[in-house]
Formats: sequence, structure tokens, C-alpha cells
Amino acid sequence: MKISRLSSVLVAGVCACGPHEGVPAEVRESGVGEAHAAASTGHRAFRVMTYNVRGPLDTGVRAWPNRKAAVIERILANTADIVGVQEAQAPAGGPSVPADLIAGLTGSDKPYAVYNPGGGSPKLIFYKKSRFALAPEVGQGNEALVNPYASSAECYSHAEGKKISWVGLRDLTSGKAYFVANTHFAYSAICSLGRLKEAEQMATFLATRPAGVPVVAMGDFNVDAQSKSTPGETTIEDLESGARLFRTARFDGTTGVDDATFNNAWNGSTSTNYARLDYILHTGGELTSSAPAIDRTQSGGNTPSDHYPVLATIRPAFFSAGSTLSPTPSGTSADTQLFFADVTGDGCADRISWNAAAGEGETWVAISRCDGGFAPAVKNEGAVSVVSTTRFYFADVTGDGCADKVLWRPTLGDGEVRIYPSRCDGTFGERVSVTQAASKSESTRYFFADVTGDGCADLIRWNPTERGGAFVTYVARRGTTPSFGAAVQSSDGPNTSEGTRVYFADVDGDTKEDRIVWNPDQDGGRTRVYRSTGAGAFPFAFAHDAGTSGVDTSRFYFADLDGDGKADKIFWRPTFRQGRMQIYPSAGTHFAGSPVMDNTGFSGSENTRFFFAPIDGTPGADKVYWNPGAYEGDTKVFRAQEP
Repeated sequence: MKISRLSSVLVAGVCACGPHEGVPAEVRESGVGEAHAAASTGHRAFRVMTYNVRGPLDTGVRAWPNRKAAVIERILANTADIVGVQEAQAPAGGPSVPADLIAGLTGSDKPYAVYNPGGGSPKLIFYKKSRFALAPEVGQGNEALVNPYASSAECYSHAEGKKISWVGLRDLTSGKAYFVANTHFAYSAICSLGRLKEAEQMATFLATRPAGVPVVAMGDFNVDAQSKSTPGETTIEDLESGARLFRTARFDGTTGVDDATFNNAWNGSTSTNYARLDYILHTGGELTSSAPAIDRTQSGGNTPSDHYPVLATIRPAFFSAGSTLSPTPSGTSADTQLFFADVTGDGCADRISWNAAAGEGETWVAISRCDGGFAPAVKNEGAVSVVSTTRFYFADVTGDGCADKVLWRPTLGDGEVRIYPSRCDGTFGERVSVTQAASKSESTRYFFADVTGDGCADLIRWNPTERGGAFVTYVARRGTTPSFGAAVQSSDGPNTSEGTRVYFADVDGDTKEDRIVWNPDQDGGRTRVYRSTGAGAFPFAFAHDAGTSGVDTSRFYFADLDGDGKADKIFWRPTFRQGRMQIYPSAGTHFAGSPVMDNTGFSGSENTRFFFAPIDGTPGADKVYWNPGAYEGDTKVFRAQEP
């Protein structure tokens, strides 16, 4: 990825977010640690299923012999690499659920092998023979869970005999070993004490796993973490925090029909008290998850069990959990603006800060150490401003690999764009005025992006109140003095709304930055991509049906996170998914239909601002977290991991 291209992407992102984003709120972080070199984690994505198959307690059409074929079919149809089942009971004199499942899923002509821990209701763990094998060095076992109730208590039977089955599995494609756990917690809303004690014990137990072996945990936990049947119950939250796990699916508000994992209508009920009871969790750091799914397929007019199969993909995380922390001049002020661009030409994005109310309104440059940290910030002389409406940009418009400083304010001079060429040492030269793109309108917005693919950031001018909302491109001329060609107006995708956010990033990987627009009130809140032809034209390419938002406080970012040359889509809103970012990788012609959840540096604060840039110079943009009310205003860098 070219330095000039990344610089301009970040400038566009900063302008889209704006300097004021609400009042401070609680900030929740994960994975604060020491910096370490970005490297491939070695993990390969695999699919996990948890499925409460319901024990052989029913009669008639719901009796196990009448359901078992459909249960086995659902497991085979979903082709998960690891499957954990609950309620696989074998009562005396009754049908044997574990025997039937093992017969239907394992054997020379079947795809699965099984770990069967035994016991009254064994938590079987199936794994694809083509993908996983037992990892003897990790071990296997069946851990009994505590029953905190007296034998005379109503909840005693609901909590009795609960266990955690666990087994070490080695991925045959990567050589990585995993600690896989499967459980079933106490049921009934009144038995929250049992679940809380079970979560506490499970968290303690998982902490004893072999060091460095990631955990994948699943099961029927009999509580809805985000729409609790028992007010104040924190079973899932306690398990996450105690064992440092992350659930694969998060949502906001009351559980609806699309989020429920329990089939309310199993026994003919018309209740709308939907519940998510089944979860898949995993350790963080090197792992994250994507594409959670709930299989509601019916057979004979009903689902094969009163629980739906729940699936998720466990995959390498985009960012390492450890972060670096670096002081920012005026970092505790909400009026400070940050920019990230490579002003020295070493391939690592540097940090620039500006606050109109601090000092003389100078910019400060902290040169990247290329390890996730920055050298102490140095004040720039010249090109200062104490006017808060001034806009700064940092992009390489000359093609020398060093981002130049750009200043514009509609009331300054004749509205010309002022460029200060980079000296490639963190300082900038004398002003060069660009008059052909001048504007005195507050509604004008400028972007600097390499839309031609020649290594120089071109100037794009847009004013929704002028030219029918058309975009105008001024192609940069390579050379020591900043200059641009004649205006080229694009007839594709004009936009006359002041509420439209505009971004530039290379979505299709052809080295030319494309135009992306989003407006919460247009096209159902979809992001729309207009592909750059390299000559100032941007024909419509596609609209992304997933990751839509009609909420004005949503924020989108576009950056190449995995180093494949294509900019991925990042969606974040502090009140959505409990402050986690949702990442939609780019396939060139489209973004993924399901997001990857990012559990690093998450935040529920409107005052948090995120940036994406190659801080350490390795492929893949790193993530920068900054909140003026947290960490004394310092910036945190979460470095990209190689896929």
C-alpha cells in the first residue's frame, strides 16, 4: 500500500468523524499490554456449533426416535468443524441419545469423530476427522459443577449433575491446539444462584488450561445475557470477565425472534418472551469470530429440538490484544484533532495533533517509531491557526513518499487551498497556494486521495449546494512543487445532502482510491461504492446490503486491515454491539455479508475516536484508539496481525 494513499484515506476519515462527538461515557477496554511485533498468528478459521438436542423425555411426534434423524441431519447439513451437544442422555430402559448420535455421525463413512466423556447426560464433542485430531498434550476430561442448593430445595434437581466436558483438539491444517469445552448450566429463572456459581467455577477451571492454548467454550447456559429473565443476573458477563472470554454474538436491547436460540413454539406456545440461551465463546488475543448464525430449519412442522443449532466461525483476529500507549499534546482536550500520515517517508504513519485553543494553534508531529509507539511530539513553526473552523489535511500530493500539510478555511484569503510541502523530517516548507479549487463556502469539503494510482494524492472538491452536488477532481502533478491539473467533474453519484459522509479508499485493490458515500437518510442507510477509473470518473460499483445504518451517530471507516491491498469496511457505534467494531472484509467487488467482530480496544463512549493507519509500517492498517477522557488523553495503538 502506498504511503500517499493511506495518508489521504485517513484525512477523509478524520473529516467524516468531526472533532466533537458527544460527552464522555464509560470506556471499556480489552487487552492492554506491551507492544510486540506483528506476526502471523498461524490460526485458520473453523466453524463451531452448539446444539441442545433435548433429552429423550417426550412422547408422540416429539419422542427422540421420531426426532433423531432430523437432529443428525441438521448437524451434517451445517458441516461445522466442531460440534458440542447437550442433553445427550441415555436413561435406563429408554432410547440412548448419545449412542444414536455417535452412530449417525461417526464411523468410516461419516465425517466426525467424537469425544464422549460419559456420565448421565454427557456433553459430547464431535470434531471433523479431516480437520481436527485429539491433542493428548492438552488432555481431556469431565469436570463436575457445583450444586449450591440443599437437596430439599426446588432448584436442587435443576442444578444437579451439571458438568463441563473438555478436550484438546489440534487443527490439522495449522498445527494449533485448542481447549474445547462444552457445558449445560442450571435451568429455571429462579435458579440464578446455581448459574452464577457454575460460571464462577467454570471461569476458575478454564484458567487452569495449558498456557498459550486458546479456549473455545460452548453450551446451553440457560440465561439471556442481554434480556435477562432474572434481573441483575450476570452469568455470561461473569464467565467472560473471569475466564477472559468473548461471546461470538452480541446485540442490543430486548431479545427478538431473530436473536432467540430457544424455540418458544416447541410445545405449541405463542409466547413472545424470546430468549438467547445458547452461546459460543472464545479467548481473545489471536482469535475473534465472524458469521454467527442460528439454524431454524423445521422438519415435519417443528424444529428437531426445542433449541436451535447455533453456529459461529472462529478466526484470526485483525488486531493484537496488546497495545502501546503514547502521550498526546493537549490529548485531554476534546478540541484536539489528530491525524495520522507518513510525513517522513519511512513507511510508518506519524501522529499529528492540532488544537486551535492551545498555544498559538501550531501543529505537533510525533514521528512513528515503527513499533506502535511515537517519539516525543515536536512543535511545527508556521502554518498555525487559532481559528477552530480551520481544516488541516495531511497527504502526499507531490509523490515523494512524504505527506504534505494542507490548510484551508473559507474566510482565509480568497478561499485558496494552502499546501506546505513536507521536508520528510517532520517539518514543512513554505506555502504554495492552489487557487483553481478555491472556495469561500463553509459547505465545501476537500479530500486528498490517489484516485489515479500514480502515488500522488489528488484533490477532490465537493459542495452539496454547488454543481448539483457533483464531485470535481484536480489531478496532482508529480514534482517538488505542489500543483494540480484542470478540474474534471464526475457525473456519477452526485449528492446534494449536507448529511452525506464521503470517504476515499481502494476497495477493489487496483491502486486507485474509490469513492464511498453514506447517508443515514439515503438508500436505506447503505454504503455505496463508486469505482475510480483513474481519470476523475467514478461509475457506481455496488451498494452494501449488510452493515447498514440509519443512525446519524454511526461511524464508518475504510482501510486495508489484512494487507491484501483492498480497503475493508469498519462500522462502529458506541451503543451498538456493546461498543464492538464490526469489520466487513473487502472481496474487491463487494464487502462480506457477515461481519467479523473486533474485541480489541472497544468503547461505549461517544467521545472515543478511532483511526486506521500503518503505524508500524507492516502490511495492514493498525488501529488507534483515543479518548480525551481516558488514559490521560494518550493514544493507544492496536497493531494489525497478519492473517
